[in-house]
This record gives sequence, C-alpha cells and structure tokens, in this order.
Amino acid sequence: MEVLEYSGLILWLIYLFLFIKREVRRKNKYSKEYTKELIIKKPFHIMRIDSLFFFIVYYVYTDFADSRVLPYLYLIIVITNIVYVSYDIADNLKPYKSKDGNDLKYYSGVIVLGIVAFIYMIISKDLFNTCTLTLGLNLLVPAYVWIIKIITTKTSGA
Repeated sequence: MEVLEYSGLILWLIYLFLFIKREVRRKNKYSKEYTKELIIKKPFHIMRIDSLFFFIVYYVYTDFADSRVLPYLYLIIVITNIVYVSYDIADNLKPYKSKDGNDLKYYSGVIVLGIVAFIYMIISKDLFNTCTLTLGLNLLVPAYVWIIKIITTKTSGA
C-alpha cells in the first residue's frame, strides 16, 4: 500500500510540472488579455473547473468510502489529470521555448511544493490529508502562475 501512496505522489509531482508548463504557455499566449476585467468575466482562467471537480469528487467520496480504496481513487484522479493536461499541451498550444530560462521562477515553486508534500506525507503518515492537500494545491496553480506573471511584469516594467 505504501508503494501505491508514494507512486501517487510522484505522479502528482509529474502532473504538477506539466500543469505549470501548460499554464505558463497559456499565460504567454494570452498575456495581453489578462486584465482584472477578464478575470472577473472568466474566473476559470484563475481556477480550473476540472481540478475543482476532482477535488470535490475525492472529498465527497472520502465520507462514505473505505480508506483502503482512497489511494486507488487518488491514483486514478492523478493519472486522469496527467492524460488531460498532456493532450491539452499537445493539441492546443504551440511548441514553446523559454527565453533565457525565464520560466524557472514558476518551477521553483513546484519544487518547493513537492518537497513539502513529501515531507508532510513522511512525517504525518496521513494519506487522506496529503491527497486532499495536493488536490487543493491543484486549484491554486493557475492563480500562482498568474500572480508570478503579474509580479514579474510589474517589476520588469517599473
């Protein structure tokens, strides 16, 4: 069972890198359009509805499911997310190369989140809270990329 838990967390980390990659490419594609008005009109540019759906499904399922089934549900959700984001990157976004390694600022946060999630799982041995934490973090990734983009635009433009 421990192998399943750690493999789920490793797959989540892979998903997180792919998710950041997609969000960075989306933000670069629509960088001129990202204003406060757009965010108010289209709030799902800041929070993905599929991530919200998977978070709700996992959280609701924990109320009546056997705890031995939850690692499998989590693994299915993470694999589904990896497939979804991979298709989205391949189908909807053009190939993109980072200029002068500028995307490192986005990935550094992912590395920190991955380390925190692994340490939390090792120390607490609480799979439910770790899975809930990681699925909750998925909700915040588009907002994280958006905030980093705003901060770097303000500092470089000032």
